[in-house]
Amino acid sequence: MLTVRHAPRSRVRIPAALVSLESVTALALAHAAAGGEVPGPWWLAAFAGLVYAAGGLVLRERASIRVVLPALLAVQVLGHAWLVALAPGVHASHAHADPGVLGLTPAMLGAHVVAAAITGAMWSLRRRAVEALVQWSAPGVVPPPAVRRATTATTSPVRTPREERSPAPTRGPPTRFLAIA
Repeated sequence: MLTVRHAPRSRVRIPAALVSLESVTALALAHAAAGGEVPGPWWLAAFAGLVYAAGGLVLRERASIRVVLPALLAVQVLGHAWLVALAPGVHASHAHADPGVLGLTPAMLGAHVVAAAITGAMWSLRRRAVEALVQWSAPGVVPPPAVRRATTATTSPVRTPREERSPAPTRGPPTRFLAIA
């Protein structure tokens, strides 16, 4: 049986690192699937650091997923626009021949939304896993076993053989009941 009584919120380094890796992988795959080039390793590392920091806040429950996830999506989109502005010659060759708002085509914007949704799902699943482990050991979660009451019989008293063998009076006809004289 587990003995954890509170959620171990202080130890979120490994889950935050896993979410960071998953998010960067999803971002790179979605970026490539949308017709773009995968950003350089330094950009991916910077984004991984950002997701790691945000994951630490979310997994420690110091910030809500509903607040952090849109901010993370905005950072992704603005980062993409910054990359397009820094190197327009590189981005002109792939799917950005007709750049939309901030240099994003609908496919690329969808790729960033999918990557952010995957990040949010991973944060949510990791939070729920910790909560499930804590719930298993929480007192009062498992109902106590039912106490069985002894049933009382409402039948008439039955004479036992011992009462039949009790000393009978020495004179008179035999009786079934004890005589007190």
